[in-house]
Amino acid sequence: MRYLKFESSGGAEQRSRELWVSHLGRPKKPEDATEFMYSWEVAESDDGGSYLIIHDEGTLLTSTETGELENEDSFQQWRQTHQPVEYAFDLEENS
Repeated sequence: MRYLKFESSGGAEQRSRELWVSHLGRPKKPEDATEFMYSWEVAESDDGGSYLIIHDEGTLLTSTETGELENEDSFQQWRQTHQPVEYAFDLEENS
């Protein structure tokens, strides 16, 4: 997986919604089962931003976004700082 960082806590969620509409080629309808293309993670603090989790080739991303994709190590470092409780829980659970 690859990861796209957003400075705002709502940035990744909003971009996921936009990408889903782009994928559909039409506005979301109330009966649609989902409204998001990708999942995301949000910092526990107000200043940590959010990450979009790209599980595929990311073909709907802009070339700028593709160039800004980060690897697992960068994402996990962010989690240690901005999601310490959840990060510690995941470490313990996977041990």
